[in-house]
Amino acid sequence: MNRIINHLILATMVFSVFGCACTSTSRSDFEENLNDKSDVYRILYYASLAGNSHNTQPWKVKVIDDYTMEVYADTLRHLKIVDPTRRGLFISLGAFIENIYLASGSLGYNADIKIMAQKPTDTLAAIIKLSRTEKTNFNLVDLENRKTTRTPFEIRPVNENDLKLISESFTNVIFIPAISDKGKYISTKTLEAYSKQANNEDAKNELAAWIRFSNADVKANRDGLTTGGMGIKGFGGFMVRNFFKPDDSKKQSFVDKGIEKTKMQVDNCAGWILISQTEDTPENWIYTGRIYEQINIVCTKLGLGFHPMNQMIEEKNFEIKANERLMPKGVILFVARIGYVKETSKSSSVRRSVEDIIIKN
Repeated sequence: MNRIINHLILATMVFSVFGCACTSTSRSDFEENLNDKSDVYRILYYASLAGNSHNTQPWKVKVIDDYTMEVYADTLRHLKIVDPTRRGLFISLGAFIENIYLASGSLGYNADIKIMAQKPTDTLAAIIKLSRTEKTNFNLVDLENRKTTRTPFEIRPVNENDLKLISESFTNVIFIPAISDKGKYISTKTLEAYSKQANNEDAKNELAAWIRFSNADVKANRDGLTTGGMGIKGFGGFMVRNFFKPDDSKKQSFVDKGIEKTKMQVDNCAGWILISQTEDTPENWIYTGRIYEQINIVCTKLGLGFHPMNQMIEEKNFEIKANERLMPKGVILFVARIGYVKETSKSSSVRRSVEDIIIKN
C-alpha cells in the first residue's frame, strides 16, 4: 500500500512541475473559428493542412484580391541537404495547391491554376484565379483528417476495391506489394538510404534544426517535427519533451533508434506507392504533389496508413539504381508505404496561422 501511495505522490509531483508538458502540444491547441473569416482565408487555412516534408510548410501566398492569389516557395524553409534540387519543396507546394483546389470547390469556387515555375530556382509556383460556381461534394473534414502515419502497418494485402481507388484512379501511379521482389527491394534500399542520411553530419544538423521536442518550441514555431508528429507517445514522449534538446537527435543512440524504427516501418506494410513522371521538372514536381495529396486523402478515408518515405530517391546513387530497376521508362518522384492500421486518430501535426503564410504588402 505504501508503494502505491508513493507512486501517486510522485505522479502528482511530476504533473505539478511539468503541467501541460505531460501531453504533447498538437494542432487542436491552435484551433480557430473560421465562421467570421473570408472565403480566401478559409481556403488558405485548409490549404495549410497539406502534407509536406519535415513539416517545414515551405509556402507563402500573396493575396491580390478576393479572387486571385499567387503561391510562392518559401526558400528559407528549403531542406538544402536532403533536397538539394528543390524537388521535395515543389512537391510540398503541389500538395498545398491541391488543397486550395479542393477547398475552393467545397466553398463554391472554381480554382483556375496556372503553373509558373519552370526552373528549380523559380519562387513563384502558381497563380490561382477563383470564380464562382456550384459547390462540389468534397468534404472539408477530409483535409482535416488527412495525415502521415509513422507506426508499423498491418502486412495483410490491400483489398482489390481499395486498390482500384488508389492506383487505378490516378495516372502515373503504381502499387508494388511488399511481399514482391520489387517490394522487398524498396524496403531494403529505403532502410539503407535512411541509414546513410541518419549518419550524415550535415543531414543531422538539418534535421535538428526542424525538431520541436518541447511544447514551448512547438508553440513558438508551429512547424517542424514534434513528438506527436513523429509518433513518440506515452512516457517516451513525456521524457523527450521535457528532458531532450534538438541537438540530442544527433547522438548516435538517437540515430540508431531511428534506424531501428525505420526497419520496423519498412518491414510492416502492405506495399509501396510510386508516383512517376516522364520528366524531372518543377511543373511535374507540383503535379506529383497534387497526386500525392489526393492519394493520401483517399488512403486516410479507407483506413490505410500513408507514410512518405523518399529516402531511396533522395540519395543520388540509390535513385539511379532504383529508376533502372523499378521505372526504366520514367522517373520516380515520390515513394510512400501504405497498409491498414488498427487504430486511427486525428493528425497532431501543427500548422502556422494563415497570417504567417500571407505575404504582407
